[in-house]
Amino acid sequence: MNNKELIKAWLNLGFLVLTLVINTMGAVGLFNNLSQKDVSDLYSTLITPAPFTFSIWSIIYLLLFIATIMMIVKHNDPYYKEAINKISVLFWISCLLNCLWIICFSYTQIGLSAIVIFVFLITLTYIIRQIGAIQTRQRWLLAATFGMYTGWLLIATVLNISAWFVKIGWDGFGIASEIWSVIILLVAVGLTLMVVLTTKNAIFPIPIAWGYYGIYQSLIATPDVLYQLLPIIAIVGIVLLVMIAGFQFYRNQYRLMPEPL
Repeated sequence: MNNKELIKAWLNLGFLVLTLVINTMGAVGLFNNLSQKDVSDLYSTLITPAPFTFSIWSIIYLLLFIATIMMIVKHNDPYYKEAINKISVLFWISCLLNCLWIICFSYTQIGLSAIVIFVFLITLTYIIRQIGAIQTRQRWLLAATFGMYTGWLLIATVLNISAWFVKIGWDGFGIASEIWSVIILLVAVGLTLMVVLTTKNAIFPIPIAWGYYGIYQSLIATPDVLYQLLPIIAIVGIVLLVMIAGFQFYRNQYRLMPEPL
């Protein structure tokens, strides 16, 4: 009996466990005596979300754990067998990139971590496309899991690049930081729309909207008369992102992803 799918499924779980271990080590400051929050605070930006926003990682990792277990349990199911063969190698790469990002960011290599997280984002986006190629009406777990994961990583990528600008002391060509922050938030909405149109994953914008809510809460927690436009743009972004998600859900005939043509 050929057990290659089962082996790959177990490797998926193994790589996920490795990722969780490295993330935990990073979160408690075992790398460079700095946690991710410590580093983020060193290079804080106007669009850094409130700390509670990052609790979404617990949901993402729970979904990933359930998804990897399902692939082990149902490795002989035609859908999961095809999913295992299509996304496993990409998932392993994404896990290694996740670990590498934690290390780079913890050692304040912000520019390098920005490159790593961008490649990480591209890898996850390709995983969504692979899932879309095999999607069926009854299946939602993988579409939800990797849609949430990739959506949140878009926010993380934007924050990482913004932190790099802070580290290098970029003056924004003399343009006010609030204006640049507005531009970044609007561009991120545009990028979200592009990814949704490409992948047709309706849940992708939801974690991004959550990130915008965290940005809004951070801004109103420390009100500054100099930054009155940014909270409004954050709310506008939330509305647009939810609308994009709802419209794609409708286009998918009320599913997270449509069946391939």
